[in-house]
Amino acid sequence: MNTLGHIYVKATFYNAVDYVQYLEGKLKLGEVKKAEVKALVDTGATFPALPEEIINELALPSLGEYEAETADWAGRVRLAANAIIKIEDRIAQSPIIIRPKGTTPIIGVVALEQMGYKVDPTTGKLIKGLPLML
Repeated sequence: MNTLGHIYVKATFYNAVDYVQYLEGKLKLGEVKKAEVKALVDTGATFPALPEEIINELALPSLGEYEAETADWAGRVRLAANAIIKIEDRIAQSPIIIRPKGTTPIIGVVALEQMGYKVDPTTGKLIKGLPLML
């Protein structure tokens, strides 16, 4: 969906450890910790980002603080362990930046590229390309 020049997508974030246990047959998909969100597609962002309350819901452990640059400032951000991100029928895996509570979830270029999505500059919509570029 494109609103006021912004692209939002429905995305599901899964706890990556739980998801692997599901793939190994140790958990049912319904037992995997997940969060369904409306996320802003941000081609200027590298990694996906979720508000702290969703990080807690997914039980993603913190990997620590790292130097980062945003559109507004340069400083330190907190990074959480990998999550599996699903948009439509495509998945990606990435560490997640922890954002303040109540902020908008973000999908960055790492996940988009893993899934083979591109933003069409003329329509402002996501288009599917081939996933898994080498």
